[in-house]
Amino acid sequence: MNFDWLDSVGFFTIDLGLDRVYELLKRLGNPERNLKFLHVAGSNGKGSVCTFLETGLRGCGYSTGFYSSPHLVSLAERYRLNGKIVDNASLEVAADKVRAVVETMRSEGKGPTYFEITTVIAIVLFAQKQVDFAIWETGLGGRLDATNVVIPELSVITGISLEHTDYLGSTLAAIAKEKAGIIKNGVPVVCGPLKPEALAVIRETAAAHKAPLIEVMPYDADFHIFRQPDGSPRQELTLEGERVLLPLPGVYQRNNAKVAAAALAVLARKYGFELPVALHALEQAEWPARMQFIPSRNLLIDGAHNPEGAEALSLSLRELSPNGKFHFIAGCFADKNAEEVLRFLAPLALDFQFINFDGSGRAVCPPEQLSGLLAKYAPDCPSECRSLESAIADLPRPGLTVLTGSLHMCGEALALLQQDRQT
Repeated sequence: MNFDWLDSVGFFTIDLGLDRVYELLKRLGNPERNLKFLHVAGSNGKGSVCTFLETGLRGCGYSTGFYSSPHLVSLAERYRLNGKIVDNASLEVAADKVRAVVETMRSEGKGPTYFEITTVIAIVLFAQKQVDFAIWETGLGGRLDATNVVIPELSVITGISLEHTDYLGSTLAAIAKEKAGIIKNGVPVVCGPLKPEALAVIRETAAAHKAPLIEVMPYDADFHIFRQPDGSPRQELTLEGERVLLPLPGVYQRNNAKVAAAALAVLARKYGFELPVALHALEQAEWPARMQFIPSRNLLIDGAHNPEGAEALSLSLRELSPNGKFHFIAGCFADKNAEEVLRFLAPLALDFQFINFDGSGRAVCPPEQLSGLLAKYAPDCPSECRSLESAIADLPRPGLTVLTGSLHMCGEALALLQQDRQT
């Protein structure tokens, strides 16, 4: 597939607003009106919750489309049909239809952004395939995010933390207001565990829209962590009264699964499918770069890119090995709170390899700067600055290696691992 026309728009261009998306959809005949959407927003966990929703619905016999971002290796990853990455032919048909309208809008000085275009491609693709449900992950925020041009069957807000403060605001309340922008009149809302400042905003917004609100508390039931024969971690937990074997380990995945289970319960009541069937289907869930274990490299990949994600990762690693320490391969974008991320990870480290990855034009935090920040929390912890290629080439090492700090970097790592398998 040749998507040079799309790449030329600028992968990381951010220009929040809905006017261009509405105009693009109007010129395409408003295909979004023929789809049932489940709209999911949140600072962390939204991709995992979407994965659980998609897997659960598919387990009950529904056809699904799942739009997510960013992609890790190829653009096609943003689009899943019935649990599989879209085939090239189907994606090209949808993209070509959108491209024709985009080029007309560009000539008129109304050119959409990269994310707006990929979002509309998803709508066209899912409408062409006539999926029963479109699982719809927001990109940034909610209120002005390109995905917020639909009226969903259900809205889900997974969690709220300080992120993208240049665009969303500098307080939890301000960011919560942006996330709450996906709440629509009369449409049920499921929200995950939130801090009081954020929860107050969600409650107020839901009440203003007469949207039934289901608040999910942190997972506090019993669970069991174990490893498969190949070393892959698993956890067994209880969801809506059903004992489920979850293939995605981690503290945060228990909360994500509980949020998804509550959302599936709402949908089961509305559409009449068997909730236990949906919940047991979660045992087949797959979500790359989220506590993803690569047995052949003794490597765990997790895209924790903010303090909340790093804290969740550290807790999850403690569950896997209560007294163990780990090798870390880490890198992050320059606009991330690297110091706080390292504060959570440093106590668990045998050593760090700090990476200057590609970044696709976006500023990357210099590895030397990360090494200096590490000294504040673990002055005796060895560290070195390396390329991602050389760090991957040295695997496996004695003891588990954890690669983290950026989903984009995780994508580059997975691409390198895929190349190795093909050679």
